[in-house]
Amino acid sequence: MFTPAEIVIAAVVLAALIFIPILRRLLGLIFRLAIFFVAVGIAAAGVTMILNNETIFERPGLGQRVVRFLTMNSAASSTTGSSSVTCDPESPPPAPAPAETAPHKHVKKESAPEIQTTRNVVTSAAPAPLDDVFPELIQRSFPGIPRQTLFKLSQDTVNSLGGWRIVKSNPSNFTLDCIYTSRILKIEDDVRITVEPSGDIAVCSRSGLARPDATSMLRYFPGDLGSNVGHIKEFYETLEPKMDEVYKEEQDKQNAKKPPTP
Repeated sequence: MFTPAEIVIAAVVLAALIFIPILRRLLGLIFRLAIFFVAVGIAAAGVTMILNNETIFERPGLGQRVVRFLTMNSAASSTTGSSSVTCDPESPPPAPAPAETAPHKHVKKESAPEIQTTRNVVTSAAPAPLDDVFPELIQRSFPGIPRQTLFKLSQDTVNSLGGWRIVKSNPSNFTLDCIYTSRILKIEDDVRITVEPSGDIAVCSRSGLARPDATSMLRYFPGDLGSNVGHIKEFYETLEPKMDEVYKEEQDKQNAKKPPTP
């Protein structure tokens, strides 16, 4: 229930709005401005998601995606596709893998394993909760393909994408440091791509506004409106057809080596 004091205050305010026209006009102006700014914000968010090929209506659902797009400014692929995995491109890249030691002469060499001619998406023995799995963030794996080939195809993929550029290529660590420049605001996002010995290709992306030296007023907005998830999605979707061609070529080579069926 309202207290007498609250009722009196409400009555005074209502009377002021009724009998003082300037207050009515001022309140109406404030209300219209609020609607305008909300509409502009929704439109900007919608355009940003469209440009990044993202939507709030896919798995894991509207609520999870809205929260993530408004509160997180980085994203990273993982075996589970969890949205809680973040990205820090300023951390040192993985150390180069040690060179394999050549077998001793008297050791019998085993026959080379047959190259797997199908690619797969990495799965995990401990999956993330269903309400935290973003399909775009599930790390892609391409077993059976040489690491150097995957690294070269990753470079070619980045070079084919509009707005992307490689700023540092590290063949010893099979790591690419890239920058994505947004089309409208020209904001630069940092993307790191790492080809792992297992054939996994890990991708992480962080908004340039989250850099320690960022000066734009937009740096105070905690979200990215889905841009970093969109960068990872764009890279994988462009890379996968190239990998399908590689697997097809390997399959054709293996089929050519098989003896003809009598």
